[in-house]
This record gives sequence, C-alpha cells and structure tokens, in this order.
Amino acid sequence: MAKEKIVCFYKRPAGQRSDLVILEVKAPHELAGETVICNCFNQEWITELTYGTEVLVWGPPKQGREGDLLADACADILQPHFTSVGTTIDAITIKKLETENTKYFEERRVSTKLKGRANINTFLALASKCPGGHQEAGHLLIGYARLVLDELHYTADATVMYQHMRDKLVEAGQPTYS
Repeated sequence: MAKEKIVCFYKRPAGQRSDLVILEVKAPHELAGETVICNCFNQEWITELTYGTEVLVWGPPKQGREGDLLADACADILQPHFTSVGTTIDAITIKKLETENTKYFEERRVSTKLKGRANINTFLALASKCPGGHQEAGHLLIGYARLVLDELHYTADATVMYQHMRDKLVEAGQPTYS
C-alpha cells in the first residue's frame, strides 16, 4: 500500500515522552476524528506546537498492540508549520522549485566508486538478477536506503544523514569512502 500524507492537528504531548505526541486526524479524511499517536523522534519541535496546529503524518496509520493508531511525522520540509533558523518554510516557493526542476530530478545519470569486496560482490549479484543491470541495481539500493532513512527521520538534514550512514558503516566494519 502506498504511503499517503494525512493532515492531523496537534492535541497534546504523549505523557513524559519527548518523542511522541497525540494528534487527531482532520476532516475530510476517512479517519477524521480518530486519535493518532505520532512518533516525532528528531522532530521534537512538534511537541511545542499549540492545540489545533496542523501536522502531517505518513499513512495509513498502523494498529498498535493496544488498539491505538500509530504514525510517523512526515519530514520537516513537508510540515506546514516547520521553521528553520527562524524562517518559516514557504510551501509556495518549494512547490515552484519542484515544478521548475521536475525534468532535472526525474532521471539523472550519476557514477560512483564501490569500495570493499563484499559491497562489490553484493552489488554485482543484485545487478545480475536485475533486468536493467547495474543501473537498476543502483536505483534499487539508493531507493531502499532512502526508505530506511526516511523511516528513521534522517533525510530532513543531509549532515545528519551523512553522519548517521558513515557511523553505521564504521560500526559494522565497512569501508567508508575516504
């Protein structure tokens, strides 16, 4: 099932947890009026919102063990009330840039250098099973990495994303680029 952005409104913090908030789904969504426990790890600014402020979450929400609806907050850049360095992000400007750069970002050829025998062998094994060969394998690996990083909320800030990925590679004994 494809992810969707669900518009909710902020109700309150979730007890003592600084990474969870309680939201309510806004109409006209089919879940309008339902309460959602929202994970906002690395987005603690959401806990400081006022009642009724819009927050976007990824849907459909998951069913928790105790019957609660659970969802993750969308990336900061998608949030209608996210502020960065004291400046509110202008959604109209972002939409304009997306429209202007659509052709540029639909497809782009890049080249890279793989390091480490295990990494190279994994890539070649994957590429041998892909009808599109190396290009499809590269696309699958990048796309999958992005999905994982999105779930961990690391894609909003490229510096944090870089540091997290680099630290994980070092931790696992994998070669880094340098």
